[in-house]
Amino acid sequence: MKKAFPVFFWVFNVTLLLIVYLGYLPYLAPAIITDAIAGQVPFNFLIPFVGLVGVPTTCTVMGALPKQQQSSSPKRFTRSLSLFQIFYGIEAPFLLLCLLRFFGLRDLNPATTLILLTGLIGTIAFTHWLLTASHPESNNTNLGHLVAHTLLLGIAIYLLTVAAFYLLPIALFSLIHSVNLIVFAVILLPLTILVIGFCTMPWGMARTYYHAWRESFNQLTSRYSRAQTIGLTAIVVVAWVGLFALVQPQPQIEAFKLLETPPKTEKARQELLQKSNVIRDGLLTAYLASYRYPRFKDESIYYMYRWLVPESGARTLQAMYDFLTSPFTYKGEYQDREKAAELYAQFFDTPIIRGERPAIEKALQSTFMRNEAKAGLMDVNKQRVLLAQQQITVKPQGDWADIEIYEVYQNQTSNLEEILYYFSLPETAVITGVWLGETGDRSLSFPFTVSPRGAAQQVYNQEVARRVDPALLEQVGPRNYRLRAFPIPQKGRGEMHLWLTYKVLKQNDTWPLPQLEERRNLYWNSATQRMINGKKVAAKDRWLPDSLPAKDGQPTLHQVALPGNYLIQGKPFDAEYKLPQNQRFAVILDGSYSMNAHRSDVVASFRWLQEQVLQQNTADLYLTAAQGTPKRLDGLQGFKPDRAIFFGTLEHRQMLQQFQQLQGNKSYDAIILLTDAGSYELTENSKTVLKLSAPLWMVHLGSFPAAYDDATLQALQDSGGGVAGDIKTAMQRIGTQPTLGTSLVNLVDGYAWFISQTTEAPQAVGGFSPIAARQWVTHLSRQMQPKDVKQLDAIHGVAKQYGIVTPYSSMIVLVNDRQREDLKRAEQKSDRFNREVEDQQLPQPSPLGVPGAPVSAVPEPAEWLLLLVGAIALALVYQFRRSTQLN
Repeated sequence: MKKAFPVFFWVFNVTLLLIVYLGYLPYLAPAIITDAIAGQVPFNFLIPFVGLVGVPTTCTVMGALPKQQQSSSPKRFTRSLSLFQIFYGIEAPFLLLCLLRFFGLRDLNPATTLILLTGLIGTIAFTHWLLTASHPESNNTNLGHLVAHTLLLGIAIYLLTVAAFYLLPIALFSLIHSVNLIVFAVILLPLTILVIGFCTMPWGMARTYYHAWRESFNQLTSRYSRAQTIGLTAIVVVAWVGLFALVQPQPQIEAFKLLETPPKTEKARQELLQKSNVIRDGLLTAYLASYRYPRFKDESIYYMYRWLVPESGARTLQAMYDFLTSPFTYKGEYQDREKAAELYAQFFDTPIIRGERPAIEKALQSTFMRNEAKAGLMDVNKQRVLLAQQQITVKPQGDWADIEIYEVYQNQTSNLEEILYYFSLPETAVITGVWLGETGDRSLSFPFTVSPRGAAQQVYNQEVARRVDPALLEQVGPRNYRLRAFPIPQKGRGEMHLWLTYKVLKQNDTWPLPQLEERRNLYWNSATQRMINGKKVAAKDRWLPDSLPAKDGQPTLHQVALPGNYLIQGKPFDAEYKLPQNQRFAVILDGSYSMNAHRSDVVASFRWLQEQVLQQNTADLYLTAAQGTPKRLDGLQGFKPDRAIFFGTLEHRQMLQQFQQLQGNKSYDAIILLTDAGSYELTENSKTVLKLSAPLWMVHLGSFPAAYDDATLQALQDSGGGVAGDIKTAMQRIGTQPTLGTSLVNLVDGYAWFISQTTEAPQAVGGFSPIAARQWVTHLSRQMQPKDVKQLDAIHGVAKQYGIVTPYSSMIVLVNDRQREDLKRAEQKSDRFNREVEDQQLPQPSPLGVPGAPVSAVPEPAEWLLLLVGAIALALVYQFRRSTQLN
């Protein structure tokens, strides 16, 4: 064997190096290195990538050094180690660790982390021992060496035990197909040697580490007593097994158990909240099970042995195999992913893909298939489409201005991409246009069409599915907008140009610009060219400035005559805001889990109410509940906001429904919903619009939502209420508006808006009239109740006449006649105003090889190699079956 092993060593390593340098590096390295430079590859995943190249290269160089001779003048560069020690003691464990981490384990769990660290540190210590203390006459062995050898021997025995389950089936298969295997082994001799090398690694490692352990044990017994050395070995084994037992339990088991029965009392809910970290860890583990565990429980061993041993014996072997592979086996079902996502949303009041974004991104990035990593990564804030140019043009018109935002997008990927903005504008601002083009000439671009919101959404999604150009701009809240454009051409195949125009009133000597709430796929960097009013400005790390300075134009009275003998007046409001007097309020407190992050704001809001409002007014408190019974506290009796329990998930619609159920015969002057941004993605589609008995004011602590579902938005508008970022602002508007008369439409952004009858002829569309028309839409929305399709058509008619975006009317850009015909048909449907909650489209992680996995449309070069290997495997199976039939 000693004479044959060098041949085996060199054939194995030369074959492996050819695969590494001709197959592995050219196809995988460029993408991984590029992503690593961009910070998109976890460091603990980058190490095995380097190791798969460095380990066989280094060990081959070590083997190439001449063996040290017993002479007085040894060569300068020699090796004292045998090829057997280099291969099975150093190369084999390092290779197995790198292969397991790089191809098998995408996201490490505590048990696999312990095993990998043990193998890595142990192999490093063993290599140090080989180089410094392995000589029989040496006395350099220390206690660390013995510890490393003990652990490595245990790992090698573990690998041997697992491999033993496959020994008998493989032996029988080889015996049955011996002739064919011999033929293939001779023809593919280098690959045969490679396979033999990997298959014999557990045996060779066990043999090598046993001899190392015995030598280090003998050396240490010369310095310590035999009992002490045996005691150290026993302590190491017991300590490692104990540590492994601590990290082995999988947290999803306890998390599912804790959430199995909904808590029925406040005490039970409080106890669950105290275990929220355990629940979070367990649900995340279940959601990422296919990433953290390479194996789901199956019966593969049972089926391999059921023809060879009795039924009970096959079951016993399967149980033993499951026990041994438990660190790599998920204890549950693949469907637990959906269950975990649902429970997470119910408990933590946010989608898991948002709440655990860093952990999920890390898992998605830990794969050698870079296409899959990029396809699976969440679109939020991802860098796929570069904002190459941005120009802002402001045309002041006194105390208001026309503003145009022009942008150029360049795709950085080989796929067609969609960009998406969620942004906000002042309530009095009005969007007047959006265009798409292939060049920077707007006169050659595709113009917008104002269409009912549901019809526009339907056609946009239909065209995206067809992979044809559309753009869609929608109002999804009192001040919220959503802009989408598709497709941005693939890299090197052109650009997309987009123009957005709006009118806005001056505020605090500035022109407000859109405020970004969220972006998808889009990014900007130092290469982005930015201009404001024709002047180049420095690159920024933000989409837009908050505002631009406005020098001239004092607030003035605006009057616009509209069709139907209506006159809209916008008067600057420079008086002091007033707090309400002698009014009765219903205060609804959002009881969902996400409010825990705003507890201090809740306490401050109730303190301000008690000190500034409830001395002259009265209020009843409605405590909503995701689980359990909602409560009404008349006069806020006994309520202590610092002890409020926030648990589970609630939609705004559900909170208002609970309020109506508890309201009874009580009447109020205003309804205050104290909430946070909520989770738009968790909102269910509902066509039922709640009819409220008083104006609804939604006070959003922390931040405003990116969007509202249409039913909530309409209930808010129909009631005559509004939104605010704090309780003080809401109360000031509630207290001031009644003092301005019944003709008041709105009091917002420093202007009071009134509507009255007039005999003047309607003014031409343009100038200030779109701003006035937007307030007219607000008035019509409150007056036309209950709404039917004809009334919505009337409101939409205003938007269409003045070319503006409203909560009922969207702008869609179409590029061909077929799309326009589709839009006409959609606009005739009875559901033309029904819009779906459409943000339930965040991608779910799923690795290839597991049901529901994403599939690349065009294989990468590395994937072609995998397909080739698969084809060879199928050919082998076919040949074996054919030979069996002939025999």
